[in-house]
Amino acid sequence: MLRYSVSLQTASPSLAVMLSIAVPAALGSATRFLGDAGCLLYKQATSHFKA
Repeated sequence: MLRYSVSLQTASPSLAVMLSIAVPAALGSATRFLGDAGCLLYKQATSHFKA
């Protein structure tokens, strides 16, 4: 158990670095996806109301 916690402590910094890189990238792609989806929905809604 002690050996496990020690290895966890040494892995922790690299994990934090990976997360700090991965999280903004994931958020960026998620916002881009939501923006595209919202734009599509808005275009569909406005074209629907015109007709």
